[in-house]
Amino acid sequence: MIEIPNAEKGKVVVRFAPNPSGYLHIGHARAAVLNDEIAKQYNGKLILRIEDTDPGRVDEEAYSAIEYDLKWLGVEWDMKIIQSDRLMTYENFAEQLIEQGNAYVCNCEQEKFRALKSGKMPCPHRNLSIEENLKNFERMHTEDGWTVRIRTNLNEPNPSLVDFPLLRASKEIHPRLKNKNLTLYPLMNLSVAVDDHLLGITHVLRGKDHLTNTEKQKFIYKYFGWNEPNFIHYGIMSIGSEGKISKSEIKKGIDEGKFIGWDDVNLLTLRALKRRGINPQAIRNYMLNLGIKDVDIEFSEEALYFENKKFIESSFRYFFIEDPVGLTIENFPNMLVKFPLHKEHTYGFRTFNLVPENNKIGLLIQKSDGKKLKEGDEIRLMNTCNVRIKKTDVTTGNIVADYVEDSHGPMVEINGKKGEKKKFHNILKVLWLPEKENLPVKIYLPKRTAAGVCELVCKNLKENALIQFETFGFCRVDKIKDNMIEFYFTQR
Repeated sequence: MIEIPNAEKGKVVVRFAPNPSGYLHIGHARAAVLNDEIAKQYNGKLILRIEDTDPGRVDEEAYSAIEYDLKWLGVEWDMKIIQSDRLMTYENFAEQLIEQGNAYVCNCEQEKFRALKSGKMPCPHRNLSIEENLKNFERMHTEDGWTVRIRTNLNEPNPSLVDFPLLRASKEIHPRLKNKNLTLYPLMNLSVAVDDHLLGITHVLRGKDHLTNTEKQKFIYKYFGWNEPNFIHYGIMSIGSEGKISKSEIKKGIDEGKFIGWDDVNLLTLRALKRRGINPQAIRNYMLNLGIKDVDIEFSEEALYFENKKFIESSFRYFFIEDPVGLTIENFPNMLVKFPLHKEHTYGFRTFNLVPENNKIGLLIQKSDGKKLKEGDEIRLMNTCNVRIKKTDVTTGNIVADYVEDSHGPMVEINGKKGEKKKFHNILKVLWLPEKENLPVKIYLPKRTAAGVCELVCKNLKENALIQFETFGFCRVDKIKDNMIEFYFTQR
């Protein structure tokens, strides 16, 4: 149970309020999950509020993308509002503040205003009469460069709280509204305070980085005589590589071809995590474990993977050979090899019927293993048998070995006779696949792409299937082509 103050079952109203400047990322998931969980635990309501009153930070794709990602995350909202539909509401409240004498209209240049503020001096417009300020307010509809500022204390210790802006006039075209005329857009603190009041928000859950915004919004509540909601500030969750979540950096990277899209494997957007095969409940569990403590933390991919592994641990196992080289084994018997699809579950087996030609069998092993070999080494083909290296040349892929008799394990049958479980100490164990029966594979990982081959039986997999390549990691089937499968790497 998430403990919040002054909470009454059936009367709690919370909100999740993203900006549609891009797709949601792992940072957004914390606020979305915690607010959703509070609404559910207290039989309350969750409002989805799209905060799109800064036209320069609006991506038209993001409106539908936000809803898609939230539904995937299991977030259920009771009402949705879009702030760009409510511009007149914010304008009316700004006008009321002017009429009260608690706000004024200013067109000072930023540098001049900043200098006056630092000297604790009033702006020339601050001392105009209410009537003059209302006339200037009307001019905002036809003249660019005007701003409505709230009247606070010039001696505020925190400079950002001094006469901060509430509403501005702009000629910038809103991608959703397609407006062509000068438009009055609210700044975040005006629209948020107004909507939180009108929508009956009882608890505002946000990060500590919004503490100053909370103080700003309290001025608006005070001037209108509204009851404040319960403000709850949790610790900041920092993310090591901001490039994985920064919407501007991601957009730039997509435009420059650095990323294939918002679901690129290198990103921490929810869409990218979904494509990699991260379970949405794992994300919810991770965020719920963090809770609403005010301690700052750093996002841990390892902790997320720990939660996710609970959902994917039972995936089928297969072999994947990255960057394969050939291994020819001489004096090789007819051999039937069976590998379980999972060591702890009775899912069945994958079967390899190894039939040599002229007493030789051709296999593939990983080039990284091949580089470790030298003449005379004895190695173990994973869960199968031992071979002794006779000749090795990794650059040409010419590695030749001899079969070592009486070394096959219990998963192997030779002429109907099963081997025995044996322990081989200090011996290199290598993955292998038949040279002629395999399927080309690409696996997209953060920072690189792995190419190689996997078991031929993988051709029966379906898109979105989650499997584990032994010694490599869990992967999600992304695309199945005629002669190749593309995977997205999930985790180790």
